[in-house]
Amino acid sequence: MIYIITGPSGVGKNTIIEAMSTDLDFYFSVSHTTRPQRESEIDGKDYYFITEKEFKSLVDDNLMIEYEQYGGFYYGTSKKEVLKESNIILLDLEVNGATKLLSQNSDYIGIFIDIDDEELISRLKNRGHDDNFIKERMELASLQREKKSLYQYHVDNVDINTSVNQILDIIYSLEES
Repeated sequence: MIYIITGPSGVGKNTIIEAMSTDLDFYFSVSHTTRPQRESEIDGKDYYFITEKEFKSLVDDNLMIEYEQYGGFYYGTSKKEVLKESNIILLDLEVNGATKLLSQNSDYIGIFIDIDDEELISRLKNRGHDDNFIKERMELASLQREKKSLYQYHVDNVDINTSVNQILDIIYSLEES
């Protein structure tokens, strides 16, 4: 099965997925992006960092299952990433791309992760973002939350361990059925 993990930027999707890796055998789909690589990121593990020209070529060649422009950069998932040999595949997608993918394919399971505004602002500040950036992200988060009802499952990330356990419960119950 393919599970889509999504939610506004800063809600803890990556942290949750990383914590799940100790309890669940899954393939984590690596997205492509045109944004600059951060110092702590590893190409091919965190993202495939490519140029805009390379990204557009993948799109033109119909090799992407979804893609979005977000924050001035392109993000997307290649078809080869969802064809990996694994019982469980996790996709960490931006909300618009995830919503489009869910509307096109009923085989995907959507899990929307969220936190309250105060915590989200705190996390964005801790990442070193300025007030203008935070304001833009909060406006975007509000728009993204409007799509929350389109997802089969919702997890409020108040506590990382609780969130991980909730998602594992979702996956285990669906894998058993």
